[in-house]
Amino acid sequence: MNQTLEMPTLYDRLSKMGFPQNFIQEKALPEWWNSELEQNPVAVMEAAGYISKRLGLDIASVFNPNVPIGFKKVNSPKFKKRQNTDEQQLLIAQGLATRIAEMAGYACKSSFQGVSGDPSEIRRIILENNFCVDLDSIINFCWSCGIPVIHFSDFPRNTPKMDGMAAHLNGRPIIVISSGWKFSARLVFVIAHELGHIACGHVQDGVLVDQDINKEIQDDEEKEANQFAEKLLFGETTYSWEIQYSAIDLASKASELGHQHRIDPGVVALNYAWQKSDWRIGTGALKIIEPNADASARINYFLINNLDWEELSKDSQEYLKLVTGV
Repeated sequence: MNQTLEMPTLYDRLSKMGFPQNFIQEKALPEWWNSELEQNPVAVMEAAGYISKRLGLDIASVFNPNVPIGFKKVNSPKFKKRQNTDEQQLLIAQGLATRIAEMAGYACKSSFQGVSGDPSEIRRIILENNFCVDLDSIINFCWSCGIPVIHFSDFPRNTPKMDGMAAHLNGRPIIVISSGWKFSARLVFVIAHELGHIACGHVQDGVLVDQDINKEIQDDEEKEANQFAEKLLFGETTYSWEIQYSAIDLASKASELGHQHRIDPGVVALNYAWQKSDWRIGTGALKIIEPNADASARINYFLINNLDWEELSKDSQEYLKLVTGV
C-alpha cells in the first residue's frame, strides 16, 4: 500500500474529481504538511486520511489508486436545479457542504427540539422577542430548536454553486447557506426557504440541494418552501407594487412599510424586486438599507457560542474555522 499511494498520483486523481492541487494544499491538508513529506510514504498515507476526513470523501476510494475517488454516500439526495445543470456538476458542492453539516450537527450544543410545520406559529414565536423576522432572529430560532445554520461557500474555483442545502443527518436537521449575496434580507429568505423544506418534511434523511431559489421553479416542494418562507417573513401581509420606484424611494418606502407591518425592510425591498423583476432597483435599495452588509459573516458569528468545539477533533476544529472564517 505504501508503494502504491503516492502524492502526485493522489493530486492527479483528486484533480480529475474536481479538486485542483492548490485547493487541496490550502484547504484539505493539515498545518504541519509540507512538500518534503511527499517523499515519505507514511506521511502520504496520513495526509490521505486528513484529506478524506476534511472533504467527506470515501476513504476506501482514496486509498485505492485503481478506482475513482468518491464522496461518502448520502441517503437519497435531492437536487433542485436548473434544467441545464447535470446533478453530477453539483456533487462537489453537495459533498463538501454535507461534511460541514455533519460537523456542525455533531458539535451542536442543543438537541433537536422539533419544529412546527406552521410558518405562522414560528413567526408568532419569533415576534414574541423580536420586532420582525430578520437574519439574527431566524438564526437564533433555528439554533434554539437544535437546527444549526452555517454559511459555507469555500468551493474550488469554477465549481457549480448552490444557494443552500437542507440536510437531515444523524437525527438532526442542519441548514447550510452558500449564496454569495451579502445582504441579510436575501439570506434570511434562503434560510426561511430551507427551514420550510425541513418543516414540511421534504428532507427526513439525507440532503436537499437548492441550486438556485427563484419563483420560476415549478417543482411542488420548491413552491411549498417558497410559500412557507413568505408566510414566515410577511405573515398575512401582501404587497401589490403599482408604482415604479427609484432605489432611494424604495428604501424609504420599504422602511416605512416594514415598521408598519413588522417586516424586515430589506425583505420588503426584495419583495418589490421579486414581483417587478427589477433587481437593479431592489439591490440599490438594499445598499441604502444595509450599507455595510456582510451577512455570511453574521451567520457564522452564531457558530462561536452554539457549538461545543471540544466535541470535534483538533483537525476538524481547524478545518471548520478555516472555511467558515470564525
